Amino acid sequence: MTTGSMAGIPATFARAQTPPPAAPPRLPTTWEAIDQPMSALLNGGHRIVSATGPSFTLERQGKYVVCEVRPPGGLRGNAEATSTCDRVN
Repeated sequence: MTTGSMAGIPATFARAQTPPPAAPPRLPTTWEAIDQPMSALLNGGHRIVSATGPSFTLERQGKYVVCEVRPPGGLRGNAEATSTCDRVN
C-alpha cells in the first residue's frame, strides 16, 4: 500500500477532498393570484412561452404569469376547462 505524507494513511485518502458545491439559497417567490382565466390573458396580449403538462407560463411586456388548466370532465363533470393563474413578477 502506498502512503502519502501522513504516516499510515493511504495516499488516496490523504489528498484534500474538494467539498461539493453548495446549493444556491432557496428564496421565497411571491405568487399573486389573478382573477382572470388564462383565455382572457391570452386574448389580452399574453403569449405562451412554456408549457409542461397542465401548467403554462405566459409573458407580456416582461411580466410573467403561471397558469394551471384543468380539463373538462373529471369527478365534478364540468362541461368546460377551468384555469387558475398567478403573477410571479
